[in-house]
Amino acid sequence: MDSVTHLVLGAAIGEVTLGKKIGYKAAVIGAIAETIPDLDVFASLLTKDEILKLQIHRSYSHALLTEVSLAFLLSWFTYLIFKKRIPYPRWLLLWMLGLVTHSLLDCQTTYGTQFLLPFTHMLVGFNNISVVDVFFTLPFMVFVIACLFMRKENPRRIKTAWAGISYALLYLVFTLVNKYNVNQHFAKELDRQQIHTGVLYTSPTLFNNFLWAGIAATDDSIWLGAYSIFQKHDEVRWVAYPRNTALIKNWPDKRSADVLLWFSQGKYFALQSGDSLKFYNVKWGGAEISEKDAGKPIPFYFLLYPENGAWKATMVQPNFTGAQFKEAFAALWRRMFGVE
Repeated sequence: MDSVTHLVLGAAIGEVTLGKKIGYKAAVIGAIAETIPDLDVFASLLTKDEILKLQIHRSYSHALLTEVSLAFLLSWFTYLIFKKRIPYPRWLLLWMLGLVTHSLLDCQTTYGTQFLLPFTHMLVGFNNISVVDVFFTLPFMVFVIACLFMRKENPRRIKTAWAGISYALLYLVFTLVNKYNVNQHFAKELDRQQIHTGVLYTSPTLFNNFLWAGIAATDDSIWLGAYSIFQKHDEVRWVAYPRNTALIKNWPDKRSADVLLWFSQGKYFALQSGDSLKFYNVKWGGAEISEKDAGKPIPFYFLLYPENGAWKATMVQPNFTGAQFKEAFAALWRRMFGVE
């Protein structure tokens, strides 16, 4: 998830584990623990290879084995820094929770996390919460900030921190229940409209857990649809795009093709563009799902192309103006609450 959410969660964990002992320092250390796994972004800055960046982010720094090992080391370090005034097991609890909950939270988003390295490169992603969800983060943040304004001796301080954590846990339960209900609705609509697909995926759209994207795939086509839990009718409007799976599977640059297929987890389509290839990873969702032009619903894509006798791959991102971003956000807001 986004960095702000991780900082808030880490501060809350620090507060409930050691807040009574060391006050604000516990929240700071908890926030640091929760942030450490994302330091892999600095490793990504060392290369311009976009394919390698996909392999680096959320890999070993987000793996359970790495985080558990690191927790033992960092716990000993802070145990010595604070001159052994706080028992080592208490430090271990803080660091273990801070590091591991980072990846557990990331595992619930659509990006995918290599949580079980080095045993498998499988991407763990439950797709029940967006990488940025303001309805999750902002209320949680209010609880944590309120708690940090209280003295460490104030009994309401730890209660407020626990209230924030309780809200976060309840919201995550809500997202799982919501996902189950949305899955059922998408499956029902596919059946009602006699669209026969072998696989159905669902994921929430950006900033919320109310508007969901549905992705249904066959060997030849991929179907995209959207459904808001607040919309007044049950219909899901599906739009199909040819997957062109042979284009990417037979692409000469096997390394890039294999990584993109792995990362997309089967949620993709490809388009030929001269001697280049556009690879659309639809698991991140789309800008305008009702758009019939296959090149427009997904604003981000990978361009694979030959250059000076070598194969290149780069990620293409839209260059939105302020007005375009405002218009897109307003459209998302309307669709989120069932106003079409």
